[in-house]
Amino acid sequence: MKTVSRLVLFLFLLLITFSGGASEKQLDSLLLVLDKTIAEKHTFSERKNKNITELIIQIEHNTDKESIYHLYGQLFEEFKKYQLDSALAIVGKRIQLANDLNSPKHVSIAEMNEAEILMGHGMYRDALDILEKQSRVIIDYELKNYYYHLYHSLYILMADNALTEKDKTYYKSLECHYKDSILSVLSPEEIGYGLVYSSQLIEKGEYKKALDTASVIFQNYQENEYHIALSSYRLSEIYEHMGNKTEEKKYLAISAISDIRSGNREYLSLQSLANILYEEGDINRAYQYIKCSMEDALLCNARIRTLEISKIIPIINSAYDQKTTQEKDQLLWFSIIISVLSIVLVIALLYIYEQLKALAKARESLKQINNELKKVNDDLNSLNEELSESNLVKEEYIGYVFNICSLYITKLDDFRKKVNLKLQVGQTKELFNLTNSSSFVSDELKEFYRNFDTIFLHLYPDFVSEFNSLLVDGEKVLPREGELLSPELRIYALVKLGISDSVKIASFLHYSPQTVYNYRLKIRNKAKGLREDFPKAVKEIGRLRDSFL
Repeated sequence: MKTVSRLVLFLFLLLITFSGGASEKQLDSLLLVLDKTIAEKHTFSERKNKNITELIIQIEHNTDKESIYHLYGQLFEEFKKYQLDSALAIVGKRIQLANDLNSPKHVSIAEMNEAEILMGHGMYRDALDILEKQSRVIIDYELKNYYYHLYHSLYILMADNALTEKDKTYYKSLECHYKDSILSVLSPEEIGYGLVYSSQLIEKGEYKKALDTASVIFQNYQENEYHIALSSYRLSEIYEHMGNKTEEKKYLAISAISDIRSGNREYLSLQSLANILYEEGDINRAYQYIKCSMEDALLCNARIRTLEISKIIPIINSAYDQKTTQEKDQLLWFSIIISVLSIVLVIALLYIYEQLKALAKARESLKQINNELKKVNDDLNSLNEELSESNLVKEEYIGYVFNICSLYITKLDDFRKKVNLKLQVGQTKELFNLTNSSSFVSDELKEFYRNFDTIFLHLYPDFVSEFNSLLVDGEKVLPREGELLSPELRIYALVKLGISDSVKIASFLHYSPQTVYNYRLKIRNKAKGLREDFPKAVKEIGRLRDSFL
């Protein structure tokens, strides 16, 4: 799992490195990775503790002093940037074992381990005394490399913390001297050589050459996170001198990610990145990063690093508190504004609700009015239809009446001429027989019925079938053979035309009132519905033909 995570990070770093320079978008992505790495810091500490526990178990189960000495060396490497007090305790045991083994080389290495830890505690004079004592036994490559490296690191620290400019210049000259010493014992292919050489080029102002050297180191030494942290920090220093803030921040972020992932608690990259972000106004991230740096420095008990951070953290903390206070004030004002807007919104909603209620009431009133108007309109349409029907009936029957009158005038004139002729020739008996017969009236009445029936059925051709549909099954009323309407149908034809009075019907049809009454009663008894509603149903029968409407 560790190898996979390292590979993923390596590929991510390579992608950014070969993308032609860091853009702000790439930097943002890196900072998000750094944020996530800080949030998961405990998992890397757990991995570190697991490695330490495994080494302690190996030591406890080992009886060979030489092997134990080397295991203590591995344990020292795990602790030296993780917990200085524990590392110092390991050094004490390692020195004792070296003396037991009677090995001057082992003793020298262990004592130089002690000097390295004392440097982290800020005890420069004690560390310097230990290193000066080693000059007699420094004969091979391994010891020289470590020896020069410790002197180089010690004079860097002493120069950084010098009280006077004179002391600073003196320690810087010693630092440069030991750079040359380191380069003299290392191969150009080694990472230590490239790091020291690029640092030397920075001091000479040869930034382009230093960048090329450091870039090669960064690309070639990706086998562990500690090497990535060292090479990327060197690149950040170069870009700082070149004035490229974006690239500087990018490589500081990469260095910080690798430091945290390797389980280190004593580092510079995250602290330096926090300073830059603070200056750029990214207070939240600066606060989180410097807080993480201080927590790790305290856990590591790295006094010098803690002292350095303690000078910066009050400034960032103050800015963070100030920003937090401003955000709280803004939040308070936003809360007040939101509260006021909420009240306004509630009032507006209540007003809208009342308006909607009024609108609903108005719509209901309009609906009722529309229904009433529709009813009135339907009544008007019905009345118009009745008026149209009545007008047409009147027109038809007025024409019929005029035609009958004209016909009767002609018949009376013919009858007058016939009577006059018979009187002239003295045919009084024949005249008596003619006027004494009722067949004349009977014939005229039949003719009257036939004309009435013809005109009525012309207006309402479906009257008979629709009338019978109002009667119960098996009680249909049909005209006799040779007739268009039966007496019952003729009576209700007059009802359909609006003549409901039985006396008037009797007079019109030359029936007795009792006959009309009996016919009407007989038909009403056959009605499907209520007998009282039968005349109304008859009036609603039929539609005038379209040609008449």
